[in-house]
Amino acid sequence: MSSSLPGSCIVHQFQKFADLNEHEISLLMALEKDPREFTADQPMAIEGGKAERFFTLQSGWACATRTLADGQRQVLDIFLPGQILGLREISFDRNLSEFRTLTEVKACPFPRQCLTEIFDQAPRLTDLFFLILAREQSMLIERVINIGRRSAVERLAHFIVEMKVRLNVDTDQFELPMNQTVIGDTLSLSSVHVSRTFKVLRDEGLLESHNGNIQILDLEGLIEISGFDRNYLDSHSNWARQD
Repeated sequence: MSSSLPGSCIVHQFQKFADLNEHEISLLMALEKDPREFTADQPMAIEGGKAERFFTLQSGWACATRTLADGQRQVLDIFLPGQILGLREISFDRNLSEFRTLTEVKACPFPRQCLTEIFDQAPRLTDLFFLILAREQSMLIERVINIGRRSAVERLAHFIVEMKVRLNVDTDQFELPMNQTVIGDTLSLSSVHVSRTFKVLRDEGLLESHNGNIQILDLEGLIEISGFDRNYLDSHSNWARQD
């Protein structure tokens, strides 16, 4: 599956929740002006730096990380095309995390003022922004539970199923452009432990993995092992204001 979406990625993302009118579409498309290209493993915004802008991700994968004083790193979010980087930090003057590319990325930076204009002009879009922000918060809460209360095998199985659901792929095969170090920093495991855990899942006949390509052989088995429940990913917009 390609990591980019046709047309406007952010419009595509919002249209999952509502049929947008022309004014709403034009406001969202204004967030995708001036695209910039980033290489893989490149910082887009520095932890502790002045929080002046957000990024609309047009293509590629990125992540948000926090680094401790001893150099240990925790991956907080994995961003896919159509997402906005930085929404959760909207009320802070300094970046609480670093935004870093996982692959080659095309992203559009825009100032905070753009969101203020949307909130002033489009009440329904404001509702949808809160809905998307709540979904991101829900994913973060699930990740805390995953790394705090599940075994290594359960964590990795849960993460694989989550990424399949988020990518919305019809097949059981998809690309996961994250090396074992990044996966480990996401699941609070060492890269060696990640490698061993992948082997356990392969030996159990649950999946195959090779050079970032994942093939799920037993989806129900992964769900059963991990206790995966997709409710935290299924946001509903029936409470949002109507056009």
